[in-house]
Amino acid sequence: MHNKKCFAFLFTLISAFVLFAGSCYSTGNREQQSKIHGSGTDDNNSSSVQDLVFIGVSARLSSHNESIRNALNDAARKLSFFQSVSASSEKFQSIGASDWNVSFDSGYSLQYDDDLDKYLDLLEYDLDIDLFENNNAVFITAKVASNISMPVFRGHSISKIRPYWVDTPPSQIGGFAAGVGFSGRLYSYSDTVVRSYEKAVISIIENTDIFVSSEQWLYQTDDFLGFDAQSTGGTSAYGTLENFYVIESWTDEANMNVWTLAVAGRKF
Repeated sequence: MHNKKCFAFLFTLISAFVLFAGSCYSTGNREQQSKIHGSGTDDNNSSSVQDLVFIGVSARLSSHNESIRNALNDAARKLSFFQSVSASSEKFQSIGASDWNVSFDSGYSLQYDDDLDKYLDLLEYDLDIDLFENNNAVFITAKVASNISMPVFRGHSISKIRPYWVDTPPSQIGGFAAGVGFSGRLYSYSDTVVRSYEKAVISIIENTDIFVSSEQWLYQTDDFLGFDAQSTGGTSAYGTLENFYVIESWTDEANMNVWTLAVAGRKF
């Protein structure tokens, strides 16, 4: 009889413990699920805000701090371009009667807010992880929070793998006008990178705003034929872009030429 009472008491104690443990596990599991769900809800609520990425570049100078400052200024310049950048470009050629009487000329100019200090204050970066060097150039990756949804940033690369957009430039990406800028190798690799993304601005504007002009004429010469011919022609473009944003830049390691893929929303 005494053994039966002990067994009944032991059974009751074990059952109570199981019920208590099950209740604690269930409560803890619900709390964990609630935290995960809450975190997901926060992410969904902030999905309209994303980090835009701007990579700044500088030549490697004797002062490392000065190189960093120059790279940050370049990132701030790109952020200024994102706000608004105007550009004009001209391309002209002249062809005479002789094979060697051929000339080409081209140029471009950019207008943007060059008060970079106010853009520097918006950049977020960590010098321990966002700084890297390549080919005597210093790069820094900086981020800025924005409520504008841009195409996904892919980064800066030097490789033998040629991106598809180099040979087949897209005209639009994600509803934004797109363009590809190119720069052949300059004396400084950092200058080549800068020239490439500047030419991406020109590429987008030339795809949307362009004026074509041409002239042809004959004029008399002193040779025995009496006449010579010459023709000139060219194109010019001007426009203003908002939300200019570099998606990807690629350097061909064989020759250090640089291509830059960028998008922008045109300001009408």
